[in-house]
Amino acid sequence: MLPIIVAAPHGGRMALPGVAARGGVGVAQFTTERDSNTAELAELLAVKLGARLGGPPFLVIARFERKFIDANRAESSAFESAAARPYYEAYHRALKEASVRVRERWGSGLLLDLHGQGAEADTIFRGTNNGESVMAMRRRFGPAALMGPKSILAQMAVKGYRIAPTDDHERLYSGGYTTQTYGSHRGTEIDAIQLEFGSILRSRANLERTANDLAQAIEVFAKEYLPLAKVAGEDRPKLQP
Repeated sequence: MLPIIVAAPHGGRMALPGVAARGGVGVAQFTTERDSNTAELAELLAVKLGARLGGPPFLVIARFERKFIDANRAESSAFESAAARPYYEAYHRALKEASVRVRERWGSGLLLDLHGQGAEADTIFRGTNNGESVMAMRRRFGPAALMGPKSILAQMAVKGYRIAPTDDHERLYSGGYTTQTYGSHRGTEIDAIQLEFGSILRSRANLERTANDLAQAIEVFAKEYLPLAKVAGEDRPKLQP
């Protein structure tokens, strides 16, 4: 496998038997809307990364509908029915296990949390809790790993995608529970980035292109910044032959 985790908490389509839809009383910024095609984007991305980098990433997808459980929230606001708890816990157990395996095998890694947004249909928004969830990356490599020419989103910009923000201040989508919980500022050594895709970019007609371009961008980033293979006597991570 790779030191990369791809997560999609809001793309599920499955109903949960015995679980009522959430009402959202007292929950800030409440929504039950599905991030359409983000599960499918995550699956396609995993396949394409496997082909490019010689092995698949860890893939964690919430298959249940968001109206029953919001997996990108703390437990207290994620669900309202006790019957929903095992599903929520299973999702986060998978994320935790993937993080531990990446850290034990490679020492550090990357978590990409895929979402959909409706603010700008042709834009990808970055969320890192204003740099907190990528603290390890910034410490090792400086700002270039997040915004430099071989960063994931700079590579996407070269391919013609609109990226926001273009500076280091995240205003509209700054990252949610996943980046806050699993990011490297928590001592995980896993740098977590939330990617919010506009509706055009995750439409059925464009899914293949988006996944392919994103896989290419991640490949450039991974060869530069991820410990795909550690060569004795060298500090710079290298891709295995």
